[in-house]
Amino acid sequence: MEHRDKVLWQKLLRFPLHIPKQSMISWMIILDRLPTRDRLFRMRISTDQLCILCNEEPESRNHLFFDCAYASYIWNSIMILTNLRDTHRTWNSRIECSAKKWKGKSLISIILRIAWNAFNYLIWEERNRRIFKGGSRTTYQILKSIKEFVRIQLNDKDINRIDHVNSSLCSL
Repeated sequence: MEHRDKVLWQKLLRFPLHIPKQSMISWMIILDRLPTRDRLFRMRISTDQLCILCNEEPESRNHLFFDCAYASYIWNSIMILTNLRDTHRTWNSRIECSAKKWKGKSLISIILRIAWNAFNYLIWEERNRRIFKGGSRTTYQILKSIKEFVRIQLNDKDINRIDHVNSSLCSL
């Protein structure tokens, strides 16, 4: 059997409370395998390159999950809820830093990994909803769904609510 080295970001996707369907989308995003409009255009499958979420820039992985105003608003809202700031300028720097910082079993680390996977999954789902179904959701609805994913995953888990940081995170 072949032994493969673990990549730095693997623990962002595989951890005890991960949701397999969300993790699969996240794997595809990290590996740049999603059929984004820029890739489909390069393969001559599509002529429309514009991001369907913001209609401002060509859709690429980096744009869709990092630069798009719609997605950025949602991710920044998550950061505000967790009392953190995201100072990354690129997709790769966000992945690298998150993989290094969101380790262990602390509540904030677990919440951020769940939220990050839910964010990736729901942004991709929203993109597809708009393209294939003609429907759309507001940033508030997506953020509410992310919070629900986190709540469901943490439901029935033993959380130290005496700790004021944990208590604050749980209430948010």
